[in-house]
Amino acid sequence: MFFVGLLVWMAIGLAGGLLARALYSSPDTVAALTVAFGVFGAFIGGMLGLSGYVHHDANPLRLGGLVGAVVGAVGFALIYHVAQRKAA
Repeated sequence: MFFVGLLVWMAIGLAGGLLARALYSSPDTVAALTVAFGVFGAFIGGMLGLSGYVHHDANPLRLGGLVGAVVGAVGFALIYHVAQRKAA
């Protein structure tokens, strides 16, 4: 079950990265890096979302983990795009 949850987080990260790319596309940003930041953000957000369940069943498919993955994926990718625009 844990492995399936990680795959779900990865899918959320891919979708979040693609969503951020669609919202804030720029010729200076690399699409693969945006998606990679989305996946990374999903893992970080998902783990933070599960931090309250550490001593209980830490199942990645809990609501906290899924919400954390969505927020982390979109947030990380959007922060990357904003930083990239300011640097250019």
